[in-house]
Amino acid sequence: MARKLAASHGLDDSDVIVDREQLEEIQGLLYCLQAAVEDVDRDIAAADGPGEIREALEWLLSNARPLVDHWIEPRTTESAEVSAGGKPV
Repeated sequence: MARKLAASHGLDDSDVIVDREQLEEIQGLLYCLQAAVEDVDRDIAAADGPGEIREALEWLLSNARPLVDHWIEPRTTESAEVSAGGKPV
């Protein structure tokens, strides 16, 4: 039943409905990681020694850990009921 309802709203088996707040949170975490990678690329290119490389690596890890620790699960409650816009009702 849920699959037929999802298909009638243009969703196929590979589509997953997630909470907008969770998606925005993971996008924010990903943005922070992307910025940290750019910072670390620049810092490593200008590094004078292993201490500066270590600091850059620590900065990268401190920005990667929140993303690694975050997990998004597909919505399962109410996901059988989908509105015309493809959002759970």
